[in-house]
Amino acid sequence: MENTIQLLNQIQADALVMYTKLHNYHWNIKGLQFYNIHQKTEEFYTYFGTMYDDVAERLLQLNVKPIVTLKGALEKTKIEEETKDDFTIEFAVESIIKDFNYFLGAFKELSSASEDDAPTQAYADDQIGHFQKEIWMLRSLVE
Repeated sequence: MENTIQLLNQIQADALVMYTKLHNYHWNIKGLQFYNIHQKTEEFYTYFGTMYDDVAERLLQLNVKPIVTLKGALEKTKIEEETKDDFTIEFAVESIIKDFNYFLGAFKELSSASEDDAPTQAYADDQIGHFQKEIWMLRSLVE
């Protein structure tokens, strides 16, 4: 169970940083597909906001305090913060694909680690399917 808790903590920190990173892309991308990517990044950051909350609530169910500060998330995250504020659509999409691949791997690891925790494993398995589909769709956009 300790490994499951560590992985949930990691994913929660990563989700909060990804939420902010996606806002940056949402506001600052430029290009012919602006409207479509603007809408899609809003969908993505909303998804990560929900993920941050869902994982925090799962941690609380396991009697563990979730990360509640930006500082705490930044100290733990494996997602690279985006410091620029001007992006081509291609750059933003490639970056999102990279980060989504990271989340896909994190949820695969969580699924394997949580065999004794059916609710966490079911959540992880749902996320695996979600990220596989999103990565496929984003790759199709830039190929």
